[in-house]
Amino acid sequence: MKKTRPFGALLAIVACAAFPAAWAQQADLVARNGKLWTVDDNMPRAEALAVLDGRFVYIGSNANVERYIGPETEVVDLDGAFVTPGFYDNHVHFESTGQLLYGLNLLDISDGSGFVERIRAVDGRYAAGTWITGGDWSAYETWAEGDVAAAGRQVGSDNGYGNLFLPDRAMIDSFTTDRPVLVRRFDRKVYLANSVALERAGIQKGTPDPVGVLVARNENGEPTGALFNPVEASVESTVLVRDNVRSLFDALIPKPSREQRIAETREAWRKMASVGVTSYCDITSDPAFVDIYRELRDAGEMTARVRVRPPLDRWESMADLGIKVGFGDDWIRFGATKAWIDGIMGNSSARFYESYTHDPDSRGIWRDIMFPFLRSPSDPEEMQSNLERLALQADANGIQLTVHAIGDEANGYLLDMLERIIGENGERDRRFRLVHAQVMTDRDIDRAGELGIVTEVQPFHTSDDMRWMEERIGRDRSRGAYAFRRLWDAGAVVSFGSDSPGTNASRYFLNPMLGLYAAVTRMTLSGQPEGGWFPHERLTIEEAIRAYTLNTAYAGYEEQIKGSLTVGKLADFVVLSDDLLTMNPRGLKDVKVEATFVNGKAVYRR
Repeated sequence: MKKTRPFGALLAIVACAAFPAAWAQQADLVARNGKLWTVDDNMPRAEALAVLDGRFVYIGSNANVERYIGPETEVVDLDGAFVTPGFYDNHVHFESTGQLLYGLNLLDISDGSGFVERIRAVDGRYAAGTWITGGDWSAYETWAEGDVAAAGRQVGSDNGYGNLFLPDRAMIDSFTTDRPVLVRRFDRKVYLANSVALERAGIQKGTPDPVGVLVARNENGEPTGALFNPVEASVESTVLVRDNVRSLFDALIPKPSREQRIAETREAWRKMASVGVTSYCDITSDPAFVDIYRELRDAGEMTARVRVRPPLDRWESMADLGIKVGFGDDWIRFGATKAWIDGIMGNSSARFYESYTHDPDSRGIWRDIMFPFLRSPSDPEEMQSNLERLALQADANGIQLTVHAIGDEANGYLLDMLERIIGENGERDRRFRLVHAQVMTDRDIDRAGELGIVTEVQPFHTSDDMRWMEERIGRDRSRGAYAFRRLWDAGAVVSFGSDSPGTNASRYFLNPMLGLYAAVTRMTLSGQPEGGWFPHERLTIEEAIRAYTLNTAYAGYEEQIKGSLTVGKLADFVVLSDDLLTMNPRGLKDVKVEATFVNGKAVYRR
C-alpha cells in the first residue's frame, strides 16, 4: 500500500497570497491540489475548496479557487491528498467512551503484567482519591479478535465462571494504598477490589460474605480481592447476572467530578479529531454532559458536533422545553430519543424467533426499555405496551424514535410497531432509526426498505461478532446478519457509526477506517475469512463513505448542513493518507488521517 508523506511535510500555508485580479470573495481558508470525494452527486470529484465563516463557499477546480484567495486567506496545498467530508458517527456512548479513553481499558488483558501496567497508568493520571473502576478484563481470552466462529463450536464451562484469568489484590495494593480500586471481568461475574475498597465495604478476615456476594479467600481466610456474583438463570434459561457486587459498592463510589468529566470529554474529542470524526450522536450520557458541551462550545473548545439522544422516557420533559427534530444549533442539536427492546449477541441475550443453536432452551430476552443491563422484564407484554405507548406519544410530538434491536424477532417487532404508529399518527417524514438492525429475516429486510427505515448500523460489529455468530445462531440465520447490501438495495437508508466504546465483551473503536474496512471486505482485522464473511453483503467503498457521512446526516435531519462537500454546508472535512477509491480494500484499516478540519479550522494534524 502506497504511503504518502506525513501531512506536516506536504502542508504549505501561504500567509499572504498574491491578490487575484478577478477576486470574488476573500475566503478564510483555501485548500487546493487535492483529490476531493465530495459525496455530492452533482459534482462527485473536485480539486479545491474555499471556506468563509465556517461554511464552504466554493468546491471545484484549482483554477477557479484562486479568486477566493485574499491577503488574509490561509492557503493549504493538499499535494494530491485524498479528502472526504468529515465522518459522522451515528452511535457513540460518549460518557463511556471518555471513561475508557481517559480511564481503564482491560478488554484485551488476561495476564498479571498487563493488568498491573494498565492500572498503574490510570493511577498516574487520576486525581488523588478518585476510584478506578470498570476495566472488563479477559473479553478476548476465549474468542480472539481474529477468530471466525464455526457452527456448532462451543466454548466456556457450565459453571458460569470459566477457567479465565483471575487477579489478586496483591498485584496492585503496593501502589494504590490511597486509592480504592474496583475493576471487573468482562461478564460482570467477577470483580477485583484492592485493600482500600475492601476496607470501605467492610470485607475483612473473619467477616461474613455480604448478602448475594461470594468472597474469595486464601488459606488464612484473608480476602484475595476477588468478588463473585452468583450466576442465576433468567427468562427462558438465558444466563444473566444480578450485579450484586456493584450494588454493594454503589453507595461508596461517588459520581465522577465535573473536572474529571471535562478531562474525559476533551480526551474523547482529541481521539475523534485524530480519526476524522467531526460529528457524532451521543447516546444517553448523563444530562450533565449537555452543560459541559455548552461550556466548552462557548469557550471555543468544541472540536466535534453532537446530536444528543436521551432515553425515551424523557420525551415529555423534552416536549415541555419545545425540543423536537431540528432543535439546537450547528454544534449541539436535539430532537431524538433512544430505547431498547432486547439484549446483545455477546452474551446470547438478543431476541430470536427460534432458539439459540448452542442453547436450545433460550431464544434471548425482551429487555426493559430503559436499559437495565442485566435483566429481562418480568412481564414482556407489559414492557412492549410501555414501549409502544411512549413511542406513540413521542412521535406525535415531533420527536424522532431510535430503538435498539439485535435479534430477528426484536427487529420484526419494531417494524410491526412502526406500522401501528403510522396507522395511529399518520404518514410523515419520521426517519425511524432501527438501531443496530443486526440480524433480520428476508421479509423484514424488504419491509425496512418499504417503510423507509434508517438502519443505524455499526459495520465493525461484522468483523467483531463473526467470532461467535455462527456458534450462537448457526449458518443459515447468520445470512441475515449485518445485511448491508440487501438493506441498501431494498431502499433502507444505511447509516454507519462505531457503537464506541463497545460492550463488556468487545471494544468498538471510534476509527471510521475500521468500519469502512469491515463494510467493504467483511473480514476480521486479521483478514479472515478469505474472500469475506457472506461476501454478497459487501458495500462498495463509495457507498460505505456515504453511509458514514451524508446518510448519517440524513438520519439526523441534517443533510442540508453537513455530510458532503457542498457549497453552503458546514466546512468539516478530512485529509487522508491514501486514496480510498483506488487502494486495495484490505488496506483500509491502516489508512491514517493526516488532518481534520471542523468549521474550516484544523483541529488535528498528524
